[in-house]
Amino acid sequence: MAVKKIEISKLRVGMRLAKSAYGEKDGKRQLLLQADTMISSESQIRRLAGAGVRTIEIDTETGKDTFLTLLDQKKWGETAGKNLSSAATDAIMTRYKNNFVSSITTTVSNNVTSRNLLKEELVANLLKDIILFVENHVDILIAMVRLKGISEYTYTHSIDTTVLCLSVASSLKLNYTDIKRVGSAVMMADLGMTSFPSRMITRPSGLSKKELEQVKKHPTYSVDFLKSNGISDPLIKTIILQHHERFDGTGYPAGTKGEDIHSISKLCAIADVYNAMTSSRPHRQGLPPHMVNAEILKNSGTQFDPRVARVFIKHIGAFPVGNMVELTSGKLALVADQNKSDPMRPVVVIFQTKRKFQTRDKLKTNDPGVIIARGNWELVDLSTDKGVFGKVKRGLDHRNYQINPNYYLSQV
Repeated sequence: MAVKKIEISKLRVGMRLAKSAYGEKDGKRQLLLQADTMISSESQIRRLAGAGVRTIEIDTETGKDTFLTLLDQKKWGETAGKNLSSAATDAIMTRYKNNFVSSITTTVSNNVTSRNLLKEELVANLLKDIILFVENHVDILIAMVRLKGISEYTYTHSIDTTVLCLSVASSLKLNYTDIKRVGSAVMMADLGMTSFPSRMITRPSGLSKKELEQVKKHPTYSVDFLKSNGISDPLIKTIILQHHERFDGTGYPAGTKGEDIHSISKLCAIADVYNAMTSSRPHRQGLPPHMVNAEILKNSGTQFDPRVARVFIKHIGAFPVGNMVELTSGKLALVADQNKSDPMRPVVVIFQTKRKFQTRDKLKTNDPGVIIARGNWELVDLSTDKGVFGKVKRGLDHRNYQINPNYYLSQV
């Protein structure tokens, strides 16, 4: 039994009581409803409220939970129909649009990969068109703003993964319209997460088994919601339904595997994982890109289609922007821009370092033994420096050097 204590105002038909409900009459305790009772009518709820019951405990395993699905949430037509003036409705919609656009700008500027990829004119134009597409579908716009309010991480993850997928898809010689369909699908793929309360998604203790099963249905909820808004594009539907499926069939919601998964869905699934692993969360720093690439290659043939994984890594590079590296000259650096013609000679931020004072205590195994002089660095294009600094020798873990790649990349 999964017991949840809720306010009486949240009690709904279809919920089952986990404990008996009591009230008082003439100073005596009175049984109102027994444990295991399924709420079958509104009159039962009114009786409890009328008897002074303020909270109730429900069994979420055998009865309904407090989830309000995306399809059940109020739509713009219902909100705007409350005798609001034209000026008021215009003001509300302007606020939604401004919130949406400003949040995307902030999200992109805070992410190393997204900021770099938007230097590509095609990717920037595609993102603008997708933003316009969302703005022109009012209920989808409202749902995106709701997603941001429920889970800031899920929202920013959706935006950053969209930019990444747009960039990779643009290298596959798809036409403009199809790339836009891919990006639109990725941006809207997690709208179904708004069916769940924020406190559940962000709970430090994690999800219960039943909650996890519910969350795994979010791609289906997203597709149902878009269909109700007139969006039934087969490619968009497929990408959304399959963005958590895995090559070996261990994904969800349908356990689809192998060639039954659309090739673009496979690509978006890898981008989704890449972005999740490289992004920082409140409880951990993001992993260095080259380490995530290694993990993707390690899981090729099981979680990921090997052919699609190679296409993805070839596009973003072995050492993407934001990756800390050691050069053959011994210098430590941070990749600031790619060099497609010679990936091992990118534009880098060269650091000045000094060796740590050695004590009798041994350094930790992951301690590099050097300190980066934070104010002393220079921007160098390794393809034009005539070999002074050399080329990329290996990737490093920036977490061992206590640096934030975004800090430096925001200044170049």
